[in-house]
Amino acid sequence: PLHLAAERNRNDILEILIEAGFDVNATLSEDRSMMYEDRRSTALYFAVMNNNIEATTMLLKAGANPNLDTFNPLLVALRHGCIQTVTLLVENGANVNAYIPTHPTTFPATVMFCMKYLTLLKYLMDNGCDALSCFNCVYGSNPHPPIKTRRTQRFDPNEAVEKTCVQ
Repeated sequence: PLHLAAERNRNDILEILIEAGFDVNATLSEDRSMMYEDRRSTALYFAVMNNNIEATTMLLKAGANPNLDTFNPLLVALRHGCIQTVTLLVENGANVNAYIPTHPTTFPATVMFCMKYLTLLKYLMDNGCDALSCFNCVYGSNPHPPIKTRRTQRFDPNEAVEKTCVQ
């Protein structure tokens, strides 16, 4: 119910559910999470995705962990360019060095996601983002390993294909 309230921007219902003791860190089942291309799994992710600052604040005050989703909600807030949501997440423990697990980079994805928002980049750097990692690539000048996508996996008979349903 928390996820649905956050997804539909029903802050009134979200507040009632939190007060009733629903677990703000409950995650969707893996099957349900796979219905979303970004694999979202927490109510906090839905709130951030909707740019709903009130719901984000409620969930964080109730103890929501901003680092549970595979694709960190901080990356979504950075993509939206919303300093208020970014600040809320960082002040509540969001990982300023968040990566995207499916993409092999040596620098934080947070840097990549805020390149067109220099104010956000400065905020991240001021709050501990590892800028030095941007200048130290473990691959040197060699090519990076290819990114495994569902499309390439479908055509590689040696790779197991994940069951996915993209909405």
